[in-house]
Amino acid sequence: MIRKLFVILLLCLLPSGLSAQLATGSWKVYGAFGLPDKLLETPQFVYLLTQGSLHSYDKANDESRSYLPGDDINGHQIKNIFYNTDRRYLTICYMDAAIDLLYDDGRLVSLPDIRDANLTVSKVINDVKFDGDLIYVATSFGLVVFRESTADVKESGVYNVNVAAIALTPDHLLIYPHDGDKARHLLAIEKTARMNSLGNYISVGVLPDNYVEIIPLSDGYAADGMTHFILRDNTPYLAHVGVRFDPVPESHICWVAGQTPQCFRSDEGVVYYVSEGRLYEVGLPQETNLPVPVKEVVRIPEIMKDDLIATTSGMSSVWVAGMKGLGNYRLDADGGVTVLRDRFRPSGVTTFSDISCFFPSSDGRGFYISNLGISQVKPIGKGDFMNTRFTGNFISGGKVEDVAVTGKMTIRNSPGATSAQRYGYDNIFAPSFVIEDPDDPSIRYIGSGLDGLFVVKDGQEIGKFDENSSIYKSANWAWRTNDACFDPDGNLIIGVFTNNANESPIAVLPAEKRRTKDLRSITKDDWLTLDIGNYISNRDVDLLLCRHSPMIFLIASHYQGGFAALHHGGTVTDPSDDRHVTFSSLIDQDGKQFVTNYPRCLTEDKRGRIWCGTTSGIYEITNPLSVFSPDFTINRLKVPRNDGTNLADYLLETEDINCIAVDAANRKWVGTMDSGVYLVSENGDEVIANFNTSNSPLSTNTITDIYVDPNSNSVFIATLHGLYEYASTTSPARPDYSDVYAYPNPVEPGYSGWITIKGLMENSLVKIMDAGMHLVYQTRSQGGQAIWDGCSLNGSRVKSGVYYVLASSGDDVSSEGDVVTKILVVN
Repeated sequence: MIRKLFVILLLCLLPSGLSAQLATGSWKVYGAFGLPDKLLETPQFVYLLTQGSLHSYDKANDESRSYLPGDDINGHQIKNIFYNTDRRYLTICYMDAAIDLLYDDGRLVSLPDIRDANLTVSKVINDVKFDGDLIYVATSFGLVVFRESTADVKESGVYNVNVAAIALTPDHLLIYPHDGDKARHLLAIEKTARMNSLGNYISVGVLPDNYVEIIPLSDGYAADGMTHFILRDNTPYLAHVGVRFDPVPESHICWVAGQTPQCFRSDEGVVYYVSEGRLYEVGLPQETNLPVPVKEVVRIPEIMKDDLIATTSGMSSVWVAGMKGLGNYRLDADGGVTVLRDRFRPSGVTTFSDISCFFPSSDGRGFYISNLGISQVKPIGKGDFMNTRFTGNFISGGKVEDVAVTGKMTIRNSPGATSAQRYGYDNIFAPSFVIEDPDDPSIRYIGSGLDGLFVVKDGQEIGKFDENSSIYKSANWAWRTNDACFDPDGNLIIGVFTNNANESPIAVLPAEKRRTKDLRSITKDDWLTLDIGNYISNRDVDLLLCRHSPMIFLIASHYQGGFAALHHGGTVTDPSDDRHVTFSSLIDQDGKQFVTNYPRCLTEDKRGRIWCGTTSGIYEITNPLSVFSPDFTINRLKVPRNDGTNLADYLLETEDINCIAVDAANRKWVGTMDSGVYLVSENGDEVIANFNTSNSPLSTNTITDIYVDPNSNSVFIATLHGLYEYASTTSPARPDYSDVYAYPNPVEPGYSGWITIKGLMENSLVKIMDAGMHLVYQTRSQGGQAIWDGCSLNGSRVKSGVYYVLASSGDDVSSEGDVVTKILVVN
């Protein structure tokens, strides 16, 4: 009682109203809730797999949940889910071939054997079926059988063929390989036989297509002595096959339906499929050679069009999932619809997982994330991504807003028109960027690698720049915009693909035109172009508008190329005083030629220096204005070995660099193609940390982009597997000490992480004092943040009590400083 009273009294001394924050050095993994991949209803839960993330809804307790890697489940990027009705557990199959069993009572059991198997072949899980204690798993190399009760492998068969699907009869296991000598054969083996060799199987027939799923119509033998199944391929078409082994092994197959985007078996054993806006139920055939009976159950309401459907109670309770969320309805035969549970989406999750790019808001209040279509500069966009539809979110304060387009877009070119005919005109194809209007944050400019630049407000197109602009039509089939930004005066600057070297890759819409004209009335005469010489043609470009110098830098997808630079004299819309220079080859500070396959990215640091990431590490342009000097050289950054030899290694020389971001202490966060994230010192002479799949929650070492929040210590990391947030040791400095706070505060018993002090001035001297004003700890802030491990100068844990934080600016280490906040430590 005395201890509790002591704590309560001390809490009264602390600042109030501090919100919960991510502890320094910790991570947050953002779930994804976008286009659904699979929907399962079970007696207790509704499970939804979307964008590699798992979500559930507890029907009895009216609770929704998003399962986060490392916290709720063991793996990342879920490939598929299967539910065992008899044993009441969900089988979660990951992209890396690991498996989790998630029981209805909350238990989680890991089955890592396939992932960890010492095999040289590809390991992909294709299908799962259950039989009592056994879990049959079809893989890209063969078959694995687990015992659920002991969570171990009972048997396996490495057949070196892709077993696409499996099924069970009362006495036999059926497998369906897609390749090898037995491709498209439906193979059978008795459950009691050894399954280690493909030669132990017999063929019961050859199927006419590459089916990917075998759905049981009956759990046992039907009246005709057969076990019946529905076959589904990716076309998607459905077929029926019946199998029996007495008196001889045989199968009978017939076509069921076409254009069936969804087919599923309910928890009650009823098979449904969707076709042309209607839901059908499939029954058992009356005789062996007769088609299966099909009955129309209900016409699917318009509000459920294109949604996934699941049910365990027939039409009296139907669960649907789509981009608008998860909902529950009753469907009547006469077309009536009753809402049983309104659509809902989890909060704080993104609507997609293939996150390729960050774009800060115009006022620093948040940032946009988007996917990426065709791009020659960014390696993740290489290939045929013409059908990629724009997906984007705006994130601010942990809240996620969907910024998808909803209205009809103006699609002009042939590839885009073909995509629009297939997916709808309420899309933007081959997205390249999304930036915010500096005068009206509700207006967004969304670039396309096919159709120019769309101007969107509230999901509706309010302007379109293609043939009415200085965006050239490349090869007579596309207006390709690659990059864009607004300068401090509000001029819109766009990097564009050009047909030849006589066309400028920089198009500018002056702020005056943008602000005073109806965007639909903009013409080509309203635009201007900036001359950078004839270095870039037939290439996508990435541009950097410098904030510390009147310069624009460009890189293009030239093999072993350099860069182009433009001095605009501080007036982007007045080209009369512009100067430009191009470098097709680069010489470093030691007089050596630097050759790299491709440049990847450009970043300006807080001192105005330019860092360029390449496929062979990083180089620096120390003084941007020096590019016009005849003896200009780049600075290849070096990391001393500190082994007494005075030797050094080039910074990240062997790494393929995708992105670079700068934090409040001018340190660089570097995203790579294969090695995760590096934290590099201000001058590039030290690698401070490397975060990858082995020491962090990151599910992949391919980093697509990095964004450092200008208002906090958060570092956001984009991957094609989702979004991550890391709480770093530095945050922006403040002009005074009026808003200093510490967290966690109070420091509770058992806490051993960093105690973070934020809101400091740049390079503050920070002293931690006990109640007697004796020095306990001393450090310098990085940017506006300092950290304390809760220990005294001799390394021992401090005693319970209130500790005073004193801070002062300047280099005088003897300064006592002012008390800026207090920290309560409770042991």
